[in-house]
Amino acid sequence: MTASTVHRPRLPLRALPLRRWRWAAAGTLLALAAGCGGGGGGGDPVPPTLGPLAVAVSDTAAGSGTLTVRLTLPANAAGRSVTLPWRTAELGSGTGFARGGAACGGDVDFVAVAAGSLQPPALDATVTVTLCPNATLEPDERFEIQFDWNGATQRVEALIVNDAPGGLNDTGVAICLDETGAVVSCSVTRLAGQDAVLGRDARALTSGAADGRLGFAYEAVGGCTRDRVTGLVWDAASSATTAAAAEAAVAAANAAARCGATDWRLPTVAELASLVDSGAAAAPYIGAALGSTPSAAHWSAEAYAGDTRARWVVNFENAAIGFETATNPLAKPAAVRPVRGGTAAAAPGCTDASPARYVDHGNGTVTDTGTGLMWMQCTEGLSGSACATGSATAYRSFGDALSRAQAVNADRAGAGRGFGDWRVPNRNELASLVLRSCHAPAIQRTRFPGTPALSAWSSSAARAGFAWYVDFADGSVAPGGVSGDRVLRLVRAGN
Repeated sequence: MTASTVHRPRLPLRALPLRRWRWAAAGTLLALAAGCGGGGGGGDPVPPTLGPLAVAVSDTAAGSGTLTVRLTLPANAAGRSVTLPWRTAELGSGTGFARGGAACGGDVDFVAVAAGSLQPPALDATVTVTLCPNATLEPDERFEIQFDWNGATQRVEALIVNDAPGGLNDTGVAICLDETGAVVSCSVTRLAGQDAVLGRDARALTSGAADGRLGFAYEAVGGCTRDRVTGLVWDAASSATTAAAAEAAVAAANAAARCGATDWRLPTVAELASLVDSGAAAAPYIGAALGSTPSAAHWSAEAYAGDTRARWVVNFENAAIGFETATNPLAKPAAVRPVRGGTAAAAPGCTDASPARYVDHGNGTVTDTGTGLMWMQCTEGLSGSACATGSATAYRSFGDALSRAQAVNADRAGAGRGFGDWRVPNRNELASLVLRSCHAPAIQRTRFPGTPALSAWSSSAARAGFAWYVDFADGSVAPGGVSGDRVLRLVRAGN
C-alpha cells in the first residue's frame, strides 16, 4: 500500500451492487506510465520542456458508480497551441479484462469514453467514466485511460473490483520475505509477486479497518455476523468435542431459530477457511468481529476421503487445515460455528467428463466459474492436453516459485498463453482448487489432469522462514519452510 492510495468507504450490500475501482500503475499508484505510439492528437508538437502532466484521482461518494481522474497541464502550457486528448481502452478480452460499451447492459463493465480533450487556456479537466452494476460474481477486471502527451501515448490502468458477494476472502497476510526467509519490507524485497502486495488486503479501497482487519468485511445481522465478501452469515462459535456434538449444535440453532433463521448447517471446509486471518498477531486467527472464537479446531461438514471416520477441520489456533477423527478420542479442544446462506454449486466429481464449474479454454488454461480465477491447466513442467508430457518441476525455494511466474510473463506469447499477468496463487486461491472428496490427488482430474499428489507453493508468507503450502495428496493447508521441493500451478485475474 502506498501513501498515494485513495481510500473509499465500502459499498453497502444491495441487490445490484456497483463495482469499486482503483488506479494501478507500476511503482506509484497514481503515476502515468509512458507507453509507445500515438502523436500529439492535434495542435502543434509539444516540446518536452512543457514537462509532465499532473494526474490526481478524486474519490466519489460510495455507490455513485463513477471513476474520475483530474488532469492538469503544466503552467507554461498557457498560451500554447496544444491539445491533450484522452479515451478509454480495453486491455484484452476474456477473464480479467473489462469490456467497454456505449451503455451499461449485458456484459458491459464500463461506458466507453471515445474521445475528449483539454486545450489552453483551460489547464485542467476531469475525466469521468461510468462503471456498470453487476449482480453476480465476476473476476476483478482491468481497463485503461490513454492520454496523448509529449508525442507519445501515456496510460493509467484501472482495476474494477467486483462487489457482488460470493468471492474469495483474502488471507490477511501483510508480511513479505526475502531470499533467506527473513521478514522484510515488501518495498525492498527482491521476491516479487508475494501475497502481501496483492488483493483486497493491499488495496486502500478494500482494506479499511472499520468492518474488519485488512480485506475482511463483516456486519452485524440480528445477533449474528454477515461476511460481506462471501455473503455467508455466521452464528457464534461454541465448544463441540466431537463431530456428532457439532451436528447437535447446528440442530439446536435451528430449533431455537437463531437470528431468526432455521437453515443453519455445518460449513464446508472452504467456507470455514474463509474466516481464517493468516496475518493475525496471535491466535485465534480470525477477526474480532466474529466474536469470541476458541483457539481450536472447528468441525466442517466434509469427511476425509482417505478415511471416512475422520472429518476435515479448520484450526484457528494455528490457521492450518487438516482432519481429525470424528469421535476425537484424545478429546482435543474442538468447536463448531454454524453457517447459513451462500450459493455455491455442488462440488463436481473427481472424474466428471464435463464439470460445469470449470471452463476449459482449449489453450492450456481453465477458468473456475466459482471463483473467477483463471488457472494454468497443467502443473509447471507438464504440458499437452492431458498434461502428460514432461515432468512436474520441483521448485527448491519460495523465491524460485515466485521467479517462475515472472519468467512465464516474460514469454507472454508462449508459456504465458497470451497473458502477461500470471502469478503464484495465495493460500486461499490455491486451496480453492482442492476437492476434498477426492484423494491423491485431491483435485478435479478431468480439467486438471496429471496433477501430482504433492504439496504446491503459494505466494503467502507465514512467518520468518515459512510460507503456506497446499498438499494435493489430501487437501491439507499448512506452513512449510521456504526451502523445500514443491510443485507450482500459476493463476491470473481475480486479484
